[in-house]
Amino acid sequence: MSKENDYVLIIGSSNMDLNIYSKRFPNPGETVTGGIFKQFLGGKGANQSVASIRSGAKTIFIGKIGMDLFGDQMISQLTKEGINIDNVLRDPKEHSGVALILIDENGENMISVAPGANFKLSTDEIRSNADIIKNANSIVVQMEIPIDTIQEVFTLALKGRNFKILNPAPLKPIPPDLLKMVDIIIPNEVEIFKMHSFLGFPESTEKGNQKIIQVSRDISSLGVHYIITTLGMKGCLIFNGKTDEYFQISAPMVKAVDTVGAGDCFIGVFASMLNKGENMLNAVKIATLAASIAVTRKGAQASMPYFEEIQKKLKSFNFYGKCDD
Repeated sequence: MSKENDYVLIIGSSNMDLNIYSKRFPNPGETVTGGIFKQFLGGKGANQSVASIRSGAKTIFIGKIGMDLFGDQMISQLTKEGINIDNVLRDPKEHSGVALILIDENGENMISVAPGANFKLSTDEIRSNADIIKNANSIVVQMEIPIDTIQEVFTLALKGRNFKILNPAPLKPIPPDLLKMVDIIIPNEVEIFKMHSFLGFPESTEKGNQKIIQVSRDISSLGVHYIITTLGMKGCLIFNGKTDEYFQISAPMVKAVDTVGAGDCFIGVFASMLNKGENMLNAVKIATLAASIAVTRKGAQASMPYFEEIQKKLKSFNFYGKCDD
């Protein structure tokens, strides 16, 4: 791979996160008072871009942002991070994406998103970036943009030699033809079971990890090479559809303060490590460790660790040994 192609390309969303931290979530119709309000920059695409560049990869972000105060703040912060935003679009007719997030005392979250300009990123606008897509080393797309736009990204990506990564979140029905174009999908445990159902497979009767493995095997039969299911504090499970092998990676034990953006941290760092030439297993191990740092801090983008922090924590763990089977 030439130096010109040595970058991670992330195409997706940028949101303003409006967070309330409280002891517990309200029940339907109930008001819970006494929370603390914080505002953070977020959005899965922007979060993953910050995780990627902080962990050492040249990173390009493509998305659509409103011509409003939130949008100005997004542009300012992405620029400060050093992310290439030359191809970010501003929409004068739509508001920037906004996420309302509740976080309980265990760091768990509930999220509602108004996507705004994110959902106006069109296939024509993607085609205007064909060379950037084709020449990327690693490409990451999430599902806070239209499904037709996602399909166009991967159609163009097939013309290059790259890692094509789909984060199927927030989950919606995915055309099987789209999965044939993807090398790696990275869902969480809830998403992989819903995806399995959306694709028309019968519900698995297995339990625990065996259920994830069976579901992964079914989905990989549609053409996906690797399925990496993130499991929160339990780490993640990798299924290799080429060899029908699986590996479980454990996560370091930490006290979670805020899990918002943890999955995005994992994906951004994972793409960055692949870009640096790490093999699949080591990239997953390093990404798991990075996410364990992120959950100990508040906010999404603000929580993403720098490569120096990841390296320091790596010294405490034997992440380069054989994976636990």
